[in-house]
Amino acid sequence: MTSREPSSGGAEPERFEPDALADLPPELALARLPPGRHGLPRSFILHNQRLRIVAAMLRVLPQHGYPDTTIGHLTEEAGVSRASFYGQFESKEECFLATYDLAAGWLCERVERVVAEGEWPTRVRTGVSEALRLLAANPAIAHLIAVESLQAGPAARERRQACLARFAETLRAGRPGRGELPADLEEMLLGGVFSLIGRYVDTGRAEQLPDAAAELVQYLLIPYLEPEETVRIAAQAA
Repeated sequence: MTSREPSSGGAEPERFEPDALADLPPELALARLPPGRHGLPRSFILHNQRLRIVAAMLRVLPQHGYPDTTIGHLTEEAGVSRASFYGQFESKEECFLATYDLAAGWLCERVERVVAEGEWPTRVRTGVSEALRLLAANPAIAHLIAVESLQAGPAARERRQACLARFAETLRAGRPGRGELPADLEEMLLGGVFSLIGRYVDTGRAEQLPDAAAELVQYLLIPYLEPEETVRIAAQAA
């Protein structure tokens, strides 16, 4: 998660890197700071430590699961002291929530960007394909959002629901008018999508998520379009 991959044609890297989002210098981002006097401003040191702890949470969760993850796991992975951890977060839960906010925000923004234009069915297909591609490239993010958010307590589940609601607004925008449909249909549909993603992650198949694109596109379109049109559009996502 901490290594930078070269991008072609100026395209954004598809891997989620907290250091890149924070616009830190590549030579220092998430690096363990040198001991002793190094002349770095304290604000940089604190920001660096925070991002390293966030990255550690992402790496540690798939190994231990949220209930069994300890502050010790996080500090060891991040290379910081317990005092440094508590200087950033009051608890493991607060650290988890901060990590979730950063990762889910990144995912939502990337998907929203690619669905900004076009016909509604095409935007659904494009959004699903992009989300699955990003999650496959970042299995720790898929694990965080689809699995651990259900195990980390009420606040984490609220964050998950907020993420669902944000995606639901994107799905709802411009859809065909079907007044008889439930008002919260999009949230229910996307809950099913998250559940399927969780099954892929739990069985070690996160990298295969793009293979489910056609199935999920059809699932999301069925309530709104005729069956033949749904099948045709979903096939383009295969």
